[in-house]
Amino acid sequence: MPLKRSSLLLAVCFTLAVSLALTVPQLHAQGDAPVFTTIDVPGATETDANDINTVGTVVGFSVDSAGTATGFSLSNGTFTSITFPGAIATVVYGINDGGVTVGWYVDSAGVTHGFKRSASGGKTATIDPPGSTRTNAWSINNSGTIVGTYVDSALVSHGFTLAGGSYTTFDAPNGATLTEFTGVNNTGTLMVGIYVDSTGVEHGFGLKNGIFQDITYPGAELTASDRVNDGGVIVGLHGAGGIGPFSGYERKGKIFTNISFPSATETRCRGINNAGIIVGRYTDSAGVIHGMMMAP
Repeated sequence: MPLKRSSLLLAVCFTLAVSLALTVPQLHAQGDAPVFTTIDVPGATETDANDINTVGTVVGFSVDSAGTATGFSLSNGTFTSITFPGAIATVVYGINDGGVTVGWYVDSAGVTHGFKRSASGGKTATIDPPGSTRTNAWSINNSGTIVGTYVDSALVSHGFTLAGGSYTTFDAPNGATLTEFTGVNNTGTLMVGIYVDSTGVEHGFGLKNGIFQDITYPGAELTASDRVNDGGVIVGLHGAGGIGPFSGYERKGKIFTNISFPSATETRCRGINNAGIIVGRYTDSAGVIHGMMMAP
């Protein structure tokens, strides 16, 4: 399941209003069959597709036979490797319409840091909120706002935003023991993520204009919300327990649609663009992990 990636930073600047009277979510059967496509980095033993922007550029990471993770972008059928200078592993998780990417890397001492990489020239910058011991940058919008998670010295995971050079910490309410921001829309008014409640159950959540809302797939023991587009459509995964197997989902309004790659033993939805094209990963019957794209 999602890595628990990453209290003292800034005072929480979000004004929370916790809605306790939520509309009961519904399940919706898929209509016209979507078009699924496999994404495999040549020579890789694992490929994960994590985000897609408006022009259709896909980013993610691959794992080679030695177990090393390397980021990639895929544009017009061409793969380009993305590595942070001096890192022993690089993972790319987000891209905006300007081609700016974010993710995390592992340095030579084994410490995980977030990073941002420019579209032109590949200039990189490290992202580490004050007081962090480990950082994951998950998503970046067209305004340059970055969201992610960091772990503090007490090993507690917090969500964070980075906008205009300033960090803000966010912790889900009601005794959450872990919080991660994983997606943000282009206006910055809706963010999604993951939290673990006081009983150890993992849920997705949305934060819209400061209003917190739990997102739990009907009947699931575990839900993760990974990305949101400007239409408010959310994608993620759900499952019967913390180790899977998982299925993907798409949520429009209060309507959930289950997503499973054909003949796969597991599917995880990671990203969605404004055209509704979804990317993620699936596991085949031989246990091999492939990237995937689903066009509506």
